[in-house]
Amino acid sequence: MSARSRNRLVWAAMIVLLAVLGFKTRDHFAAYFAGIGKLDVRMMPSEDTLYLRWRGKIDAPMASRIAEAFARHKDEAHKIILTLSSPGGSLDQGAEVVRLLDRIGQTHMLVTSVDAGGICASMCVPVYLRGQRRIAAANAEFMFHEVNFRDFFSKEKDPSVPDSAIGAETDRFFDTYFETAGVPQSWIGKVRADVAGGHEVWKTGRELLDEKSGIVQQLM
Repeated sequence: MSARSRNRLVWAAMIVLLAVLGFKTRDHFAAYFAGIGKLDVRMMPSEDTLYLRWRGKIDAPMASRIAEAFARHKDEAHKIILTLSSPGGSLDQGAEVVRLLDRIGQTHMLVTSVDAGGICASMCVPVYLRGQRRIAAANAEFMFHEVNFRDFFSKEKDPSVPDSAIGAETDRFFDTYFETAGVPQSWIGKVRADVAGGHEVWKTGRELLDEKSGIVQQLM
């Protein structure tokens, strides 16, 4: 093989490698920003509706982004539709978002939704429950678990937290966000027992409707 042919092969290999690295970097950036969370805003005056779509963790700046969009468009729409796609996140930020949505619901019709193939896990569910009308695709997935106490650095369960504390905080979590949204105690008790010991419970939108959980009120 001539030197020129070898050089061409080397350059071709380098181009392929750079292309692969470029795709991987793009994927990493997409995953990173999806984790931070992004709010898409679409105002439809003809429908008297403000469409909001949150993708990513329930974490800052979710509350401030929704508050900004609402302040900008609240006089143009009487209905707010918030579509969620989230793996969950911060209890504190989730609580702030819940308080914000409760205030929005005092003056506007608030609808929450989860699209086909979407997920609403962990702290996303209390946010979803603030909807005065709650819709979801039949195959949308919802996940429930105990309140997590994790070490800040290792992200593993903190062994210094007793099971009794986890149980008490989990009970308070369900009482605060689920019972107040009209979820029956019988359903809460069943799922509460299933998540005990650190288990995750996944339910589709159709399952939640069929079980009369009060979480999903209507399928798309």
